[in-house]
Amino acid sequence: MIILAGGQGERFWPLSQPDFPKQFISIFNNKPLINQTLERIMGYCKKSERFLVIPEELRIITKRFVRNENLIIEPARRNTAPAICLCAMLLKEQFGDGIIHIMPADHIIRDNKRFIQCLRYGETMAKNGFLVTYGIIPDRPETGYGYIRIGNEIKKERGITGFYGEGFTEKPSIEKAKEYLKTRKYLWNSGIFTYRISTVLDEIKRFTPDVYAGVKDYLKFKDKRYFERISEISIDYAIMEKSNKICVIKSDFGWDDVGTWLALERYFKKDKSGNIFLGDVLGLETSNSIVYNNKIPVRVFGINGLVVVASPEGVLVCKKERAPELKKLVSGYKEKKKRGL
Repeated sequence: MIILAGGQGERFWPLSQPDFPKQFISIFNNKPLINQTLERIMGYCKKSERFLVIPEELRIITKRFVRNENLIIEPARRNTAPAICLCAMLLKEQFGDGIIHIMPADHIIRDNKRFIQCLRYGETMAKNGFLVTYGIIPDRPETGYGYIRIGNEIKKERGITGFYGEGFTEKPSIEKAKEYLKTRKYLWNSGIFTYRISTVLDEIKRFTPDVYAGVKDYLKFKDKRYFERISEISIDYAIMEKSNKICVIKSDFGWDDVGTWLALERYFKKDKSGNIFLGDVLGLETSNSIVYNNKIPVRVFGINGLVVVASPEGVLVCKKERAPELKKLVSGYKEKKKRGL
């Protein structure tokens, strides 16, 4: 079991910071997301079979939240394809060929029992040579997620169905998202995968040989410069969009990547004016807004349709409809800071 725990959660700024990213925040269910993820799989795999993948800079804080877990350290952030390739090579060397499940550390899953049933089904399909991904049945025209188009049915078992994948689509426009919802042929891309180690390594070598060679050289020479030279690329772009071995499991286990401040609307009750106020917040003549306070009292007056977040790390004010794009702002600021502007 591989848990990708190196995300930066930029769309949850300012609560999520480079040294304290989203997987450690406790807004949802009053427990850090990374701990919720570990609890979810405790009954499915042994502790010795769980591995958290993190960059070096998150080693100390990760150990503070999840003690005595197996860690795989990325020598540099290079997105999910190099990270998964690194894990697959290390685990193959340690345990031989086998099945691996891969999931992010910062998602919410509400139906754990169903989730485990889907993983077991996915394991069966991976043993048959498929690259398995879990597609979520959409319940709204979401523009912040990637989508997968499903093709013909492969196999149905205990109410769970696997389909051939017919292509991935990145975050669509609202018009496209509504169209996808009507067709019932598109599922949300959950970012959860199940692979046979040898299969995923063969596909990485086939479609992104530079990633395969770079990771192999890094492990051979124990020199992080080989890893740093690898292009940043997600596993979706690297192999899932290219391979003809894709199995999409139609999943209904209550998945949510809680990726932006808008996610609070799915977990907290609104007041009669459509607001969500969390913390020391008072509002007057305010509607349809999300206001969150962390140690800094917030007072809002005469606003509509805004996200307002106040914390010692920073203050955010943005239109709700622009909240999914917050990564642009945070990434742009970091780039300017890097260049000394």
